Amino acid sequence: KDNYNTFGATTTNFALQTEDYLQLSAGSGSQTNNGSATGFSLLSQFGKLFYSYSDRYLASVTVRRDGSSRFGSNNQYGVFPAFTLGWRINNEDFFKNVKNVSNLKLRAGIGTVGNQQALSNTGSSTLFQSNYGTASAAEPQWLNTGTAYDLYGINTGTLPSGFVQVQAGNPDLKWESSTETNLGLDFGFLNESITGSFDYFIKKTKDILIPPPIPGVLGEGQNTVVNGADMNDWGWEAMLAYNHRTNGGLNFSITGTASHFQNKITSIPDSYRSYFPGDATHSIVGRSPQSIFGYETDGLFQTSKEAEDAPTQPGVLDGTLHGAGRIRYVDINGDGKIDANDQTWLGTTLPNLEYGLRIDLDYKNWDFSIFGSGVAGKTGFDPTKFFNDFVDQRNNFGPGTLSAWTPQNTSSGIPALSLLNYNGEDRTSNFYYVNASYFKIRNVTVGYNLPKNVAAKIKMDGLRIYVMGQNLIAFKSKEYTAKDPERANTFDLWPVPTSYTFGINVNF
Repeated sequence: KDNYNTFGATTTNFALQTEDYLQLSAGSGSQTNNGSATGFSLLSQFGKLFYSYSDRYLASVTVRRDGSSRFGSNNQYGVFPAFTLGWRINNEDFFKNVKNVSNLKLRAGIGTVGNQQALSNTGSSTLFQSNYGTASAAEPQWLNTGTAYDLYGINTGTLPSGFVQVQAGNPDLKWESSTETNLGLDFGFLNESITGSFDYFIKKTKDILIPPPIPGVLGEGQNTVVNGADMNDWGWEAMLAYNHRTNGGLNFSITGTASHFQNKITSIPDSYRSYFPGDATHSIVGRSPQSIFGYETDGLFQTSKEAEDAPTQPGVLDGTLHGAGRIRYVDINGDGKIDANDQTWLGTTLPNLEYGLRIDLDYKNWDFSIFGSGVAGKTGFDPTKFFNDFVDQRNNFGPGTLSAWTPQNTSSGIPALSLLNYNGEDRTSNFYYVNASYFKIRNVTVGYNLPKNVAAKIKMDGLRIYVMGQNLIAFKSKEYTAKDPERANTFDLWPVPTSYTFGINVNF
């Protein structure tokens, strides 16, 4: 159980501003109070069975029954089973003569888990709220959303107050569930000098919890949460490591990791499709929920003649130099004009590949390690372009404006400067969503260990001096102009800081 309660009370106009006098009943001003309460409870039962035979055949079965107060009264419980198998192939009699294989294990599993994290404590309930809030003198009467009513028409004093519905309940709301099937292989060769693993998985998620958009014709207080979509995920993960010790005292290990992940929406009720990207002719079904929907661009207009001859873009000829220097949008459907029907899929914020590399070296008393990781094939929102390449009356101009298009600087990809956005150049497009692939050197450490005989002479068990640098450098696409490509798809312009650490470890 988790219960959360708040209480507050205030008053004003104390005769003495001393701590001992500041009690609620001592103030002569208005007194107010407030309070709130929320909470949820979980109740689960589970059982687990293990089986192992001759350290060759391994199996386990788990069954969970989870209940949550967050779900509708009709579906508060969900049952989630899981089953795994393992086979240590290298322990089989027929494998004993294979000397170079030190480990070979095949794994398989299937299991279902439930999710309630996307749901608030009152997500399935019908909620009513009192809101005294009469309209202020500056607001028109129809903006008054309060629940107080001037039944007597005197416009003074405390008014009678009722309640207003702010959320529609859903007694049929149930657990979002994901069923994952996994196949894996662990291996080791040459007495574990070479080790690694490979996993392939498929996950099917159904009854995804979403708050769909509600048509205004239904009236206020109809917002609700529903089980509204199904999705499939699949991908693989791999790890390979090499460890070696030389007779000359040099020891090193190299570890590489890589993973690939994809997903797609498999079904959505028609009434909930507007919750996801796309439109009536571009359904998100069959695509990733991280897909980007917007306009394709084709550089900048170089002359007003180009703008006049191109498909009609509302407002473009009203811009600087009659369209020269403005963004050219692609007429996807070929109808001779640029409008909402020319939007298309621009990619996904999911990378095609995530990878990492770690190298560890030690030679006599010295040690060195370096670690880096990155992503490839990722489309991301570049926040710098919005703040750096355009001008307005409220903010300082970014340095990108110094390189904006002009008749003397036609090679620029930054639109001509204009205080007025006639061309709608803040719309979602591949002008902002660009190649956000990167590789980062995340950590480099160099250390020196004082020889043990020297340390013993100064009454120490050991002493190590080291220098470490973190987030040292990022290699990224030239299309992505912000400092830190790892912050793509946010408006956070601040990069992860680079830091250097000098340290001494002493053992007595």
